[in-house]
Amino acid sequence: MMKKILNIFTWYEWIFVICSLITLLGLGIYNSIENFKYSIVLELTSVILGLLSCVLNGKRKKYAFFFYSAYVILYGSVSFIEKQYGEGVLNLCFNLPMYLFTLYKFYIRDRAKDNNENFKVGTLKLWMIIGSIIFVPCVTGLYGYILSLLDSKLPYINALATSFALIAVFFTTKGILWQWLMWTCYSSTLTAIWTLNYIEGSTSGLLYIVLNCIYIVVNFYCLFTWMVIKKKQDKESKEIAQEEAK
Repeated sequence: MMKKILNIFTWYEWIFVICSLITLLGLGIYNSIENFKYSIVLELTSVILGLLSCVLNGKRKKYAFFFYSAYVILYGSVSFIEKQYGEGVLNLCFNLPMYLFTLYKFYIRDRAKDNNENFKVGTLKLWMIIGSIIFVPCVTGLYGYILSLLDSKLPYINALATSFALIAVFFTTKGILWQWLMWTCYSSTLTAIWTLNYIEGSTSGLLYIVLNCIYIVVNFYCLFTWMVIKKKQDKESKEIAQEEAK
């Protein structure tokens, strides 16, 4: 069992994951000493779950979606506490159902057809590209206006983050490699949101600023590693098709 866990990551990936966890734990403890609030416990737990879900998804582990589900529950709750209503609604009302459905698909509906621990990298289709281009400005404008009526902080930036996240989550549930580009856009926008939140005096911002900076590094790393995996996967599929045609 221990060997199986150790084999999830390479030695340099383990170093990055452990250093990231130590950094997040250190910041969480520092925030608790400076200004203890019960919400800090939620924040610290959520950032640890967020990091683990991201890196496990990067390794194409199906059980990453258990971590994603727990993460969005906690992160959505913290977002509501901090009046980041866009993030709260996004995570609890949209992301959570998508992740739960993905778990249902992996472990119940399609288990008989595919019981592998890892999922395959999906193919990006033309309608996904066109839909994404139309989706971002529409959601940002309409949802941003709704959030402004609800007195949410940074309504239009929150709405922009929401549009990126919805596309990223959809791509994630389909195993599309370009999810990592959308996650980078989302993490960059969130870094700006939580930086502004931190400047205004909220202690919760610092943990999420660091977490999203870590995400950006992971996103770029996974984008390039998945490109290699997808190329190998397509080559194997082509060879199988050629063998079947003989």
